[in-house]
Amino acid sequence: MEMATARISLREEQDDLRSRMRALGMGHGEIAAEFARRYRFRPRAAWRHAHGWTLNQAARRVNDVAARTGYDEDGRAPMTGPRLCQLEQWPARSGLRPTPRVLALLAVAYGAPVGSLLDIDDHENYTAADRLVLDTMTGSGTPTSTPRATLSEIRSESGVRRTGEPRDGSLEVRDRELVRSAHGVVVVPVDRRGFLAGAGLVAPLAAMEPTRHTVTTSLAPDDGVPDVDEWRAIVHDYSLSYGSDPAADLLRRLDADLSILSGVARDETDSTVVRELRRIGALLAAFTAHATADVGDLASSRRWWRTAKRAADASGDVHARLWTRGREIVRALYEQRPVADALGLVAEADAVAASVHAPPAAVQDYLDGKARVLVRAGRVEEARGVLTEVQINFERLPPEVSGDTASWFGWSERALHLAESYTYSHLGDWTRADGAQTAASRLFPVENRRGPVLVDLQRALCQIRSGDIDGGIDQAYTAMTALPRAQYNSPIVQVSRDVATAVSPTESGRENVRAFRAYLRDLQVA
Repeated sequence: MEMATARISLREEQDDLRSRMRALGMGHGEIAAEFARRYRFRPRAAWRHAHGWTLNQAARRVNDVAARTGYDEDGRAPMTGPRLCQLEQWPARSGLRPTPRVLALLAVAYGAPVGSLLDIDDHENYTAADRLVLDTMTGSGTPTSTPRATLSEIRSESGVRRTGEPRDGSLEVRDRELVRSAHGVVVVPVDRRGFLAGAGLVAPLAAMEPTRHTVTTSLAPDDGVPDVDEWRAIVHDYSLSYGSDPAADLLRRLDADLSILSGVARDETDSTVVRELRRIGALLAAFTAHATADVGDLASSRRWWRTAKRAADASGDVHARLWTRGREIVRALYEQRPVADALGLVAEADAVAASVHAPPAAVQDYLDGKARVLVRAGRVEEARGVLTEVQINFERLPPEVSGDTASWFGWSERALHLAESYTYSHLGDWTRADGAQTAASRLFPVENRRGPVLVDLQRALCQIRSGDIDGGIDQAYTAMTALPRAQYNSPIVQVSRDVATAVSPTESGRENVRAFRAYLRDLQVA
């Protein structure tokens, strides 16, 4: 009995440590390092424990990755809990050697750089052939957290294959595809979803972006269109695609574009052009902050928000300064940031707005975020007042802003209803919240798959809080399972968690509540 109690106590201690580190915005890589230090775990076990997965749960994740990457289209990959245990123990006598292919599968399943799954004991016990393949997978001599592979690395990766060696120790065609998925995972990894199979965030097309810019400037240098117009078009493209493209795809492109833009801005001598490039860089950094949070790295997302605001301030553009701050305020509530921190962001935006003459279009996102934060802080009368400001200011927006239903730089009637839905939901005004949700649902374009799901989740939250637990849980479960996991983002994940926790402990025994919470646990969001 004492041993059982000790095991439970250790598991609870680890769960508590993991939760505290996640609450601080730390990623799975940092958690794995702490677990390895504190509990003396080997790297592969440390990464599994960083996710809070049992051996069997992790094995299912690996099998899912194998199916998605084409290794096992029928979903019958042979990974099991006992086999994974052996892979974690190697090179101990009872262990099983993880082949390069298996390591790539583990890397994608855990959202880990391949190199972080190995320690000195592993390297010393691999064959020379395996080490050569592993050097290709991790980028020999390159830190595993590097955000980009060079073209020579990509070419050498695609050419590695030797005959006469064991099949599982060489790179076949589909091995190379998997290596591209596991190679160079940017920053700390995927949180709360398994969708990021294929998250080597430098795809060949993104790597070609420098070539495209060179062609643009060399083949059409005298067309009268300054290079800054190309960058305006690029950032506008992101404003159109953020709502529909998976975060992994966005990060591939943003990584390339921001690298190029940094060089362009450094070389530019015209101060007016430099300020415009800074404005564009601020907007690209804000989209990077969004997408980085969507793949689970909340700490890096906060850094990108700081970069976005600094670039916006340096540009002197009022709209960019308030838009970046408004977007950060809204997202802070979805990304596990304390309400006190969000109130600090509101105060910061208040100061900016008070120091400049801001047109209506510049303040709308910031006012929306302010109303949301105030209602979450329990300052309900202030929240009502600011929401009224949002509604009044909407009438003052220029037509090109209020009529823009496709771009994230627009603020249409749909955005107004989403703002009302959030604030009314947290005010407990179910009638007005339902009206706003119904109106918003009718205004989403067909290609926007996340927006309707977010509205359905907000509606489910209202149903539960008003007493319709079964209806709310069923609504949330249907909405979540209908959306591909590649489309999950931080707001959807957070509101689904809010739905689950809105059910009182006395009602937690309902079968559909248990099923929904189990679904969320599998996504690492519960």
